[in-house]
Amino acid sequence: MRLLVTVALLSLVAAAACGGDSPTGPTVPIAPPAGLQPTLTSIQREIFNPSCVEHHGDHATEGDLDLRDGRSYTQLVNHPAFQVTLDRVEPNDPEASYLILKVEGRSGIVGDRMPPSAPFLSSAQIGVIRQWISAGAQNN
Repeated sequence: MRLLVTVALLSLVAAAACGGDSPTGPTVPIAPPAGLQPTLTSIQREIFNPSCVEHHGDHATEGDLDLRDGRSYTQLVNHPAFQVTLDRVEPNDPEASYLILKVEGRSGIVGDRMPPSAPFLSSAQIGVIRQWISAGAQNN
């Protein structure tokens, strides 16, 4: 009986240790950071402003992309990415949205995974962006 309990506990520990991020999303559910909601306003405040605007904002619009407040929606939603034949954000379809490919660092992207100068977005943060896109990528 003791051996059975030990094996069961070791299995749980091993499974927990193996959970984590993969290029296509988390293998276990991860709660988003407090305050982050699947709305453009929240994503702008919690993700774009601190992690993206440095390269896609006032002093630099790399990839011809401006992610500042008031500009990100028109620059992303139904807007073609110039590097590939996808829209930057295709409403209702995160898998066809180049933004998702770039923040996940998937094959087929041009250049590096984003953001390049800050820590990569967490699976929870990417999950919230996916939720926003899946819900129609509203300007909310």
